[in-house]
Amino acid sequence: MRKVPIERLQEWSKLGHRTVLGETLVMLGADYPEMVTVTADLTPTARLTGFKEAYPDRFYDVGIAEQNMIDFTAGLAVEGIRPFAVGLAAIVPMRPAEQMRVALGYMNLNATVVGIEAGVRFGPLGNTHYAMDDIAVVRAIPNFTIVSPSDPLQVHKALYAAAEYDGPIYMRLTGGPGFPIMYPEDFDFQIGKAIEYRKGSEVAFISNGALLGEAVAAAEILQTKGISVRVIDMHTVKPLDTVMLDKVFSENKLIVTIEEHSPIGGLGGAVAEYKAGFSGTPKQVFASLGDKFQKLGDHAFLMKENGLTASGLAALAEENL
Repeated sequence: MRKVPIERLQEWSKLGHRTVLGETLVMLGADYPEMVTVTADLTPTARLTGFKEAYPDRFYDVGIAEQNMIDFTAGLAVEGIRPFAVGLAAIVPMRPAEQMRVALGYMNLNATVVGIEAGVRFGPLGNTHYAMDDIAVVRAIPNFTIVSPSDPLQVHKALYAAAEYDGPIYMRLTGGPGFPIMYPEDFDFQIGKAIEYRKGSEVAFISNGALLGEAVAAAEILQTKGISVRVIDMHTVKPLDTVMLDKVFSENKLIVTIEEHSPIGGLGGAVAEYKAGFSGTPKQVFASLGDKFQKLGDHAFLMKENGLTASGLAALAEENL
C-alpha cells in the first residue's frame, strides 16, 4: 500500500470521504489488475470519474439499478475478479438486501460493497436519503464483514485491506467536507481489530466513522472535570473485537456506544448482544440517531438534535456515570 503524505490527507479532510474513495480506487486499480469498480449511476457523485478515465475497461455503471448492480458484482466475483460496488448507503444495502444475502452472503464471495453518505449527511434531502439502518440490514446476513472507517487515512487503508480480504464486505462511509484527521501518521489497521485511541479508567466511548472525532473531543471535555475516558475506535462492527470489549468490561465503569445510526442493529446493538452473555458488566448507554425518523435539517443541526456532538456526549456520560 502506498504511503499517503500529510498534504494529501489534509486535502482529503477538506473534501470528504467521496474524494478519498475515488482516489484510492484509482490507486487500487494500478496495484491490483484483477480489481474493477461498479456503480449505480454515481460516477461523478462518488468521485469515480478518475477511475473511469484511467481504467475504462474495468469500470461499469449499471444505471439506477442497485439490485442488478449486486448480482452483476457477484458474477464478476465468481469469475475471480475483485469488484468494488459503490452505492448510496440510504439505498444500498436496503433495496438490494435479497441480492446481497443470496448472491454475496450465501455465496461467500470476495466483493466489497461501499455505501457512501451514510447516516444523515444528506441533510436537506430528508429521510429518503438518510442511511440510519444500513448496518442493521447487513449484520443479519451471514458471512458479511462490516467496516466503518473513522478518518481519511483509515478509509484509504480499509479499502486496501478489503482488496485482500476473503469474503463479502460492506464498507460504510461517513464524513463530508471537514472530515477530521484522526490518524495523521501511518498506523496499523486490521479488519476486525479495534484501536484503543485513548486510554481511560472510568468511561469508555466506543465509536467509529466520523463520530470518532466527537468522541475524542467529548473525552477531553470530561478530562477537564477529572473524569478519565477511554476511546475505542471500533471500526469493524462485524466481527466485533471481543478481546477489546473484554478489556473494557473489566476495566471501565460506564460504556457509551456512539454511532450515526439507529440504536437497533448497529454498533450499540452489537456490543449489547455480546455483553448480554456476561454478568457484572458496566452499564451501557446508547448515543445514536434514535429509533425515529429525523427532522429535516443540515448535518450539523441533526447531530446537535440527536446529542451527537462533543458537548452532548460529554453531558450524556456525566449524567450516567
